[in-house]
Amino acid sequence: MLHSVAPATWLTQEAYTRLKRELDVLLNARGQQEESSQQMARESRIRQLTALLKNVNIHSPADDGIVEPGMLIEACIDGQPEVFLMGNRVILGTEELNVFSEQSPLGVAIRGLRPGDVTSYTAPNKRQVTISIIAATPYTGPGQAGGQR
Repeated sequence: MLHSVAPATWLTQEAYTRLKRELDVLLNARGQQEESSQQMARESRIRQLTALLKNVNIHSPADDGIVEPGMLIEACIDGQPEVFLMGNRVILGTEELNVFSEQSPLGVAIRGLRPGDVTSYTAPNKRQVTISIIAATPYTGPGQAGGQR
């Protein structure tokens, strides 16, 4: 029987460090006396973090202009300019930057596109959304998103 390997989750170094630190704190807290609901919540979070951090990519993708996790995307969405990072939503909190998962409807629609490509997708509210890719560059860290509104 073949087992499929889940694709690596792309995280910024800052997000990886923050999540690893949280996991270490939770693991060190094991054995402390607390209510069973608190223990269950902690164990659930430990499982969640362990699964997330098991297959992580924190390296920048190639600067090839292809929309993929780890890229800062400049796009025109229904005529409005937008700048966002494609990656896991756990990145939020490290910078004032919109983050869209590659598994979100928007992420699925634009993954693999290049500057100049135009596509559309049906949003969760059933509205048709048109996206034009302007640029896709590797995310280099906080402060890079100078073009955001």
